[in-house]
Amino acid sequence: MIVLKIIGWIILAIIALIVFVLCIKVRIFAEYSEIDTRVRIQWLFLKIPLFPSEKKNDGKKKKKDKNEKTKTDNIPENATADDLTETSSEEPATQLPADETLSEETPCAQASAETEGAPAPKQKNNLLKTLYDAHGIDGLLLIVQRTFSYIGTFFGDLAKSLVIDELYLDVRCTKKDAASTAIYYGEVCSALFPMLGAMVSKYKVKKYDINVYPDYLARQSSASFAVSMHLYPIYLIGITLLFGCRMLFKVLLRLIVKIFLPKKKENAENSNNAGNKAPVTQN
Repeated sequence: MIVLKIIGWIILAIIALIVFVLCIKVRIFAEYSEIDTRVRIQWLFLKIPLFPSEKKNDGKKKKKDKNEKTKTDNIPENATADDLTETSSEEPATQLPADETLSEETPCAQASAETEGAPAPKQKNNLLKTLYDAHGIDGLLLIVQRTFSYIGTFFGDLAKSLVIDELYLDVRCTKKDAASTAIYYGEVCSALFPMLGAMVSKYKVKKYDINVYPDYLARQSSASFAVSMHLYPIYLIGITLLFGCRMLFKVLLRLIVKIFLPKKKENAENSNNAGNKAPVTQN
């Protein structure tokens, strides 16, 4: 009994530790400018760069170094320019022997001769046809509608779970002359501020600063922003499990049951008909 109690307390402690870790925030940082773009995730002591990824850059550098080494290794140390040209010219040219001739039959004729004696290929069962026969057009439309609605609710709940801690936006409007710059500045403001206002009112935004200004001396327009947000992993796991349960019980099981039930009914009817038939007796 004492051993079982100790094991139970250890299991409860592990579960409590997992729940505590999942309740720690996952922070997302994104920065964009004309010079550089960076996206990274920070959770506990882990810092994961999403863009640009350091692994890809390291792999490209290693490949370049290997290619340069192989090129330099093939060249002898005391080689001159004349030696390099002689080695390139000494490579033998591949030629076909004169005795070999092409076959008289063309590839199309050979393929047609092979396919004449071959048996006809079996027709594969089309998945869309089986789904249509099992559900009909109304059933398929209902399944597609449910699928898209569940996906929409999943992304909606995910967006609601995000909390924007800081949002900074800087936009510089510039055109060829002063009149077109002023018009362009008004267009950008009329399109940008309502969108940002809807985002701030719909989602949780703690701190934000938006700066849109016309520049009559610059040559080109520019934009830059910096965002930091956080998310709780336990909430993300709950949303994912709920989405998986909805898809399993409302979509996948409906697809499977409607396909396999008619086959079972046909097999039962065939077995009943075979049992009802009386054996034929000869006089």
